[in-house]
Amino acid sequence: MRVFNVAWLLCVAQALVPGALAKAVFAHYMVGVFTEAHAHQDIDDAVAMGLDGFVLNTGDPTPSYVKDNFNQLFNYTRDNYGDKFWLFLSIDVQTSGGADVYSDIFQEFKDHSAYYKGPNGRPFLSTFDSKGLTNTQWQSFLDKFADSTYFVPDFDDTEGYYDAATGWWDYWGGLVDGLFSWEAAWPPATTGVGGAYPGDISLDRTVQAAALSRGKTYMMALSALQYKNAYDMNWYRLGDLNLPTRMAGILSMSPTPDFVEVITWNDGPESHYIGNIWPEPNTDALPMLYEAPGLAPHDAWQPLITSFINAYKAGLDATAMEPASDQPVGAMWYKAILQSTTCPDESQGGYRAKPAGFDKATDQLNWAIVLPSGASGYTVKLYTGDSTLIQEQALVGGLNFNATSGALRTGAQRMELLVNGVVVQTAGNGREMTDNCPDGIYNMNPQVVGLSAGT
Repeated sequence: MRVFNVAWLLCVAQALVPGALAKAVFAHYMVGVFTEAHAHQDIDDAVAMGLDGFVLNTGDPTPSYVKDNFNQLFNYTRDNYGDKFWLFLSIDVQTSGGADVYSDIFQEFKDHSAYYKGPNGRPFLSTFDSKGLTNTQWQSFLDKFADSTYFVPDFDDTEGYYDAATGWWDYWGGLVDGLFSWEAAWPPATTGVGGAYPGDISLDRTVQAAALSRGKTYMMALSALQYKNAYDMNWYRLGDLNLPTRMAGILSMSPTPDFVEVITWNDGPESHYIGNIWPEPNTDALPMLYEAPGLAPHDAWQPLITSFINAYKAGLDATAMEPASDQPVGAMWYKAILQSTTCPDESQGGYRAKPAGFDKATDQLNWAIVLPSGASGYTVKLYTGDSTLIQEQALVGGLNFNATSGALRTGAQRMELLVNGVVVQTAGNGREMTDNCPDGIYNMNPQVVGLSAGT
């Protein structure tokens, strides 16, 4: 009963606060050097797919381009989407090393009309990591703003966090208004924190229950994978059916989380982007081997996430998800190198080596399709090597997802959606599967191919 009362009071409070939503879905957005046109395009695209805002990840807020990027984003949002899209700051202390460096940028933008407000009417503020700062150090930072924050940090690097330990809450509980869990978004590459399998939400359930019992909110991560092979890091975190499984898991929770944060809109070096990868902020040589603009677009995930957003806000489960229009939506995704691939320069190590977690990967075509309620006569067929049928499955209304289990062949990969045996949509223009090493690395960044009309 206590959880019910807390949730009810939060809904009432949010209804009374301008810019606060009873349920909201944001996307993590890497602040960088963008042209104004590209910054505006990102917002237009995010609004079109139903997102409520961007979480502005800021590693170093001191370069002049950061303020320029903030002005482009905030003012365009205010002038064009003042009643439907918002922005808020996530301070990346893992990069900066401390919180105080963000004082000026937060102070300047927290009262902007496009800045998102929490249920208490105060500017929403999040973090990436705690960076080992103490509770008193964080409190000292927040005190600079006269308690004018709604603080929902990612403190999952702190001891006892994922156990919901009483000691953790005794130490941190008075500081936070809610919690956000980053590492729970995927299984670990090898060891460490993460789900037990792709899409696992058990860690989130533990943290959310502890938060709600103390009158705090919870923001849950939704992501497809994490593959990073740059900046002296090289790992792969599954992947596979992580995205649709977490969608279904989130919609099955009671209550569902107060907020959802999609990881990410545009983090090319970590491969979990769903939005635009623009050339101007993506110039580093190593990540460009696997995330260069046009090499592996991921926007075909967007229609699936739109269907999820609508179901999440309506309080529906995954079986009741609907496409935004009356036409089915779906995508197929896969890494484009076989597990048997041997890269010739692997012995050099570093970015040429197999990423940590490579051995957990499998050769499979992953797919998800959302059909209208009451749909009948639909089937999906998956082909490998262009013409070898590897999977056929009947579909129902709502969210359908699965992965192939047989051996994949090199060459083109294709998915067909059929109604009463007639092909109505296909997905098949992704990069061909190979057993060599075209990029010179073990590239795990997936090809994501959306369904489109025709054969």
